Amino acid sequence: MKMPSRPWFPPVKPQQDIFGLHYVTLLGAACESDAERARRFAKVEAGVTAAFKAAVHHVGEDRARQLFRKALRRPKRGRGLALAIDRDRRLLAAYDEAAKNGETVASLARRLRAPSIELGNTAVAIAAHIRRLVKGREQRARVAAIEARRWRMAMRNDPPTIASGRSNDK
Repeated sequence: MKMPSRPWFPPVKPQQDIFGLHYVTLLGAACESDAERARRFAKVEAGVTAAFKAAVHHVGEDRARQLFRKALRRPKRGRGLALAIDRDRRLLAAYDEAAKNGETVASLARRLRAPSIELGNTAVAIAAHIRRLVKGREQRARVAAIEARRWRMAMRNDPPTIASGRSNDK
C-alpha cells in the first residue's frame, strides 16, 4: 500500500463559489461589516440577474421563468410530519437493547409499531429501516477504522506534539 499523504493542510487560495466570492464561515459572517455584506449581496444579485438573462438568451423567457420557478420550489419528499424527529436514534437504541436480549429485528419492529406510528407505518417498514440504520452504522465504523489507520501511517514519522500527552511505548 502506498503511504498516504497528509491532506489536511488548507489550500493556498480559498475556493470561490459561482459568484466569485469566498464561502462565508461563521467567523467571517460575524466579523463582516454592513458595507461588506451589502457589497456581497449586490454581487450575488448581479450574478443571479446575469444568469437569468443568459437563460433567456438560450431557452427563451417563458422557459427561463419555468426553470427559475422550478429551482425555487421546495423539495416534496421528506421525513414527514407523522414520524418522530429522533426516530433514527430511538430505533438504534432499541436495536442495541434487543440485540443484548437476543430479540430479532422483526419482533422488535412489531413491538415498536404497537403503540403508535411515529417510528414507521408498518412493522415491515420499521424492520427495513432498522436494518438500513445498522448497516450504515457498520459502514461508518469500517470507514472510520480505515481512516484512523491512514492517519497513523501518515503521521508515523512526525515528532510527538504537546497535544499527544505522552509517547506510545509500542
